[in-house]
Parts: sequence; structure tokens; C-alpha cells
Amino acid sequence: MTTHHIGLAFALIGDLFPDGTSKEVASYLNRKGPLPFGAIVREVNLSAVNIARSIATLAMHDLIECSSDNRSDSKRVLYAFSLQRALYILHYAKCIHCARQLYGFDGELIIEELLLNGKQRMSTLLIKVYERLIKAGKDPTVHSLQSIKETFKSLVSAHFLQRILIDETKPHIPITIEETSTNLVQIPELTPEGWKYLISNQQEESSEPAAKKIKVPTPTFGDEKIFWKVNFQRFFAHLRDQELIHAFTSRIDSNAGEIVRTMLRLAEIKPNPERTISISFIEIAKTISAAGLQLTDETLQKYMNVITSDVNNCIIKIGDQGRGTYEVDFQKALSGLTKAHIQSFLRERYGSNALRIYNMLEERGCLSQKQIEDMAMINAKEAQQYVYSMFIDGMLSLEELSKANDFNPTRTFYFFRVNLYNGVLSLLDHSYKTMSNLMQRHQFEKERHRKLIDKRDKVEAIIHSLREQNADDEQIKEVEDILSPIEKEQIQKLDAAFRKIELAQLQLTETILLLEMFLSISKSVAPAQKKTGGRAVAAKLLETRS
Repeated sequence: MTTHHIGLAFALIGDLFPDGTSKEVASYLNRKGPLPFGAIVREVNLSAVNIARSIATLAMHDLIECSSDNRSDSKRVLYAFSLQRALYILHYAKCIHCARQLYGFDGELIIEELLLNGKQRMSTLLIKVYERLIKAGKDPTVHSLQSIKETFKSLVSAHFLQRILIDETKPHIPITIEETSTNLVQIPELTPEGWKYLISNQQEESSEPAAKKIKVPTPTFGDEKIFWKVNFQRFFAHLRDQELIHAFTSRIDSNAGEIVRTMLRLAEIKPNPERTISISFIEIAKTISAAGLQLTDETLQKYMNVITSDVNNCIIKIGDQGRGTYEVDFQKALSGLTKAHIQSFLRERYGSNALRIYNMLEERGCLSQKQIEDMAMINAKEAQQYVYSMFIDGMLSLEELSKANDFNPTRTFYFFRVNLYNGVLSLLDHSYKTMSNLMQRHQFEKERHRKLIDKRDKVEAIIHSLREQNADDEQIKEVEDILSPIEKEQIQKLDAAFRKIELAQLQLTETILLLEMFLSISKSVAPAQKKTGGRAVAAKLLETRS
């Protein structure tokens, strides 16, 4: 974990929990490790009540992990901060947008409620989502409790929501356990009294104001011990599939993108994170024809040949059964997408000559400084500057081949090669730093123009209330004239700057997600920077040349 990684994580926690207490508690746990509640109260200069509330809130969002203390017989609970889970806050907007595209407004609100409030029961979630729909002015006949429940079932069946239970074996530990695979998609049946209570509240919500409601005691719903949370890995897999579809669409055409989409849809719930299940040509042809894409078998076979001969080789033909059986290798797919980001980074940072050296090393494997100068046709000074700059940034790795065991520099040959794993780590660190800078810049501009933003918000609130009261255009015009032309121009410039920052954050979030997924799925290990023996390097050089 780098300083940029840690700084971004706590900046995201500060934005999600603006009280400040949660950020301070999380920062202390990150420095000191798993601690009991008493130790946190003694060390952190806050009241015990505020610390307990912060720990409960962070635990509801899976930012704090609870475990029992195995070193003593006492029933102490240890709290540890999850730094990697804190970075998931970056992808909240993407998950909400994905739910909106797949399941409409109901699905968007369900995911948004779970992300804002953490783990929740289905009955509580149905009530909150329905109340928000009514406040948003939606038609209660279209967005009813039954429709929200059906959307909830669709999210669960597609594994976008994850079912968890309270751990009854350890009642002194406030943690939940994930369900087994057989119970993941089981929706709890609400009791008749609970469902009747929800329906009655639905009718009262759409007809009577809240002040005139008769308070009825809340019954038991039957799902008091069953909670639900967002399954981020399923959302990340869907976003990865979308990136893969977009890559084939831009590289070949839209038909190729639809074929890849069909293959991924046939194996949507994947038992293997690295590859899909085997998909036959006949299944692909049937699904494409059912979807309305007019492609003959001969045309589809030509597309499959082009797709399987792609430079990244991420779609593999593994057999001839059923006119061909195919798999999608996600590791190779993510490697190809990641290389494209690294190449773009090198082009922008060092120029086209550095990118040419990088591509040449990736193709050739292992070259010395003199070989790089001769083959890249760049003068020695520039080639040395490019190579050493990329080596310092972690894009290249250095291997040593010595004539003797002392590794004397005068009797040692130095070879450079591309190291994709270290390059991804370096680019990810740059991305974390850039994201932190963008967040700080956004906050700085917001504080700098605080008075102007508050004035604009007040004017917009007054105009909104006047329009609800069916006021005349002259009255609205008078309120709009409160802002001078210079202030309106400043607001337009400020909004344009905010849009640029938000667009940059959105694009950077996609890059960070792609790089993190590559690191999680990659089988390679970050190599240790150590001196290499002569036989090992010689064998690699012979293998590369052959």
C-alpha cells in the first residue's frame, strides 16, 4: 500500500462520512491494526458514544471487520480497518448507473439505498425505496411495492445482491456471515401481517399526508435475521464485460461486439473467474437469431474466426464439437486492455519514441542498452534517457548477466525487459495520486467560491418554489436578476470546470477498476529486484531469441 493509496482511501471516507469521527477512527485502526473497543476509546480523543456509532456505521458498510480475540479467553471483539474495501467507494456511482441501465429506476434506488446505508433487510429496503419514489413524484400504480419486490428478486437472481446472516454461533460478535451458494438467491417470504402492513402504508402514503396517519404497531416481517448487501464483484464483472464488448466493437465492428456480448450473456454467472464456461457455436447462433441479429452461419463463422485471431487472443477455440467450442480468457483480455492504458500513458508522458522502445522490448523480450539504441534507431543519449525513465517508473525491469560471481559492473551485462505487473502497479499509483489531486481541486474550487454557490442555490430554491405556486414570469425574472451578469458568467465557468473534473474522475475510475481487476486475476508475482545468475538469464535469452 502506497501513501497515495492510503490518502485516497481516507479522502473517500471523509466524503462519504462528513462527520469526521468515522475518518479519525478508521485512520487510527489503519495505523494500529486490530484493536478492542476499550483500547480505541483510550487512545482516540473522542467520546465513547461517538466512537461506538462510527464503528457501527463503518461495520455496516464493511469498512471495519470484526473478529474474536483468540489470544485470550475473554469474549473480546477486535476491530480492523479494510483499506481495500474503502476504495470501492470510488465505484459507487458506476454501480448505481449500471443498476439504472439494467433494472430501471427501481433498481437504481435499491442499490443506492444499500450503498448509502450499508446492509439492510428486504422489508426495510422496500419501505425506503417506495417512500423515495413517492417523494420523487412517481406514479404509485407503476412503482408499487410489488414491482419493487420483483426488481429486488431480479437483482438477487443475477447475484448483484448478496444474502448474509447474523452469526448466531458467536452472539457476542456483531458480524454477519455470507450464505452458501444454495441459499444465495432465496428471497425470504414475508409474514402475512408484515405484507399487509406494507400494503396499508403504501395506500396511506399515496392518499393521506404524514401528519394525519394513524400509528400502527410494526409487526414482525419474518426477515429480521436476513440482511442484504451489494455484491461488488458481480458489478465489477459486468463492467469488465462491457469494456471487452466495447473493445471488440471499436476494433472490428458492432456485429463482433454483439457476438461477444452474446457469449458473455450465455455464461453470465461464471464458475471460474479466469474463463467462462465452454460455449458452442450452435448456442451462439441460436441466441443471436433470437435476439434479432440477422447473421447467417457462414457469416457468423467468419466473425468467429476473426475474433479468435485477435492480437490479444482472449477468445479461444478449444474444440470442434457443435461446429466449434469457445471460451473467453479474462486474464488475456484484461492484459490487452491494460497494455493499451500503459501505452497511452507512455505516449503522453514521454512521447512516441519511448512507446516505440516499449513495444520493441515487449516483442523482442530482453535487450541490452546497445541493442535498444541500434534497433530503435534512436541516438544513444535519447534512448538512454527513455529507458532509464521507464525503468524508474517501473515499466521496465533490469536483469544482470555477470561473467563472474562478484557481479562487477565492468564484467556484467545489463538487459531490460517489459514487466507488465510492475507497470500496472506504477500506473495504478499514478492514478491514485491523480484522483486525490482531482478531489482536492474540486474541494478547493468549491470553498473558494462558497458565497457565490450559496447565493446561486438560494436563488434556484426561490425560483423552484415560485414555479410550484404558479407565479408569473415577471416575478421569476425579478428573482433571476438577483444574480448580476458577472456572477452568472462566473457560475458558468465554475460549472464548466466542475464538469471537466467530474469527467476526468469518471474516466480515471474506469482505469483504476481495470488495473485493479488485472492485479486480482493475474497469476504473475511482482518480481524481486535482485541479481540474477548467469545460467537463468542465458536460458531466458536463448528462449527469447529462438
